[in-house]
Amino acid sequence: MNALRVLRNNWKKSVFISGLMGYGLSTLKTNIEIRQYMNEFSNDVLHAGHQNGSPQNVLVVMNPIANNKKAENLFKKYCEPVLHLAGYSVEILRTNYIGHAKAYVEEMNKLPDVIVVAGGDGTKSEVITGLLRRQGNLCPISFIPLGRDKQPKSSFFSFSKRHELDYVITLSKSLVPLLKNECKSESVIQYDVLNNPADESPNQLKPIFGLNGFSWGLLKDIDTRKDKYWYLGPLKHHIAAFLSSFSAKVDWNMETDYVYTPPCSGCSNCRVLKEKTPNAGFFLTKLVSTQKGNEDAKETQIVNDECATNLHGSIKSNQINITLNQNSQNFAELESKFIDSLQPGWDFIKNIPNITNKTIEPNLILKSRTIKLYPSTSNPNIFYSIDGEEYEPRPIKVSIVPNAIKVFC
Repeated sequence: MNALRVLRNNWKKSVFISGLMGYGLSTLKTNIEIRQYMNEFSNDVLHAGHQNGSPQNVLVVMNPIANNKKAENLFKKYCEPVLHLAGYSVEILRTNYIGHAKAYVEEMNKLPDVIVVAGGDGTKSEVITGLLRRQGNLCPISFIPLGRDKQPKSSFFSFSKRHELDYVITLSKSLVPLLKNECKSESVIQYDVLNNPADESPNQLKPIFGLNGFSWGLLKDIDTRKDKYWYLGPLKHHIAAFLSSFSAKVDWNMETDYVYTPPCSGCSNCRVLKEKTPNAGFFLTKLVSTQKGNEDAKETQIVNDECATNLHGSIKSNQINITLNQNSQNFAELESKFIDSLQPGWDFIKNIPNITNKTIEPNLILKSRTIKLYPSTSNPNIFYSIDGEEYEPRPIKVSIVPNAIKVFC
């Protein structure tokens, strides 16, 4: 009875202590489950042995500030021991500035056997760009999802720690294709800066390569601004969108001219364009077989008159998104989505849930092999986003490089 009387008289402290103990027990249980899982995973790696017999040299390109500076600790805790256990010789490059990974990979005297990217989308794009700017043979790449956007989402008010175990499982499984030596060819997106609308030749600036796509406009701007409201937790995206509806700095309409070519699975025109490109050697890899060479030879014999057709247009839009997709005929194509349905006011506020969930329906969808964008000079403050990295808006050509890299996946 005395205990019940004490709890009743101090119910606030009792609730607080009970919640604290529950959180502590949940954390302890999750840590035990993570340790058990990693022990089982490590035993499987140890018993499987190295696929190639001798140790391979692995360069890990790590962005130490990725995922709110948690990426390095997560890699060293859950990924690096597995690589050592599998017999790999591991070298770690910690990037110190934007463009560090790109310059390092491009200027290396000798490539490693494998490059492991431990970071977010920006680090991934830098490594691919540095790799494809090189002449000669290329090495395969493995991606570890250590970026902030790759973590499993959890409720802001949830005391459950289950998502930490799920994330560790995701990290360990991302290493399995590398350990089993399972890789495949992946197409990438190439971005070339153009001199002016009348000039067909690329600018002297080196091309940029990426996987995730291109974004430009109001929704990209809101997505960038949401990080300013980090203290609002899961509401930060909603608040950023709400405040944008009243901001005088927001550009609601962007004028853009575009020129695109229809999708093509490969023909004499595509092959000629590849051979005329000065950086054609970038796309040769040591994993390319003679079968691939035979396929390229067949492409030079295919004639597709529509492939070289330039289709012109002009549009005012709120947002432009360009992604690389595999179509129903099993070849890569660019999908450009133009959104022009957002206007300031109450209608925009009602659309905030669709904006934060990225479910706004586009007004125009173009499928193409290449697309050139010529933005108006009236909106210079809205930057391009290429795989999460911002660039100054300039005339740009977006194109596909088929089967450019080998990826463990």
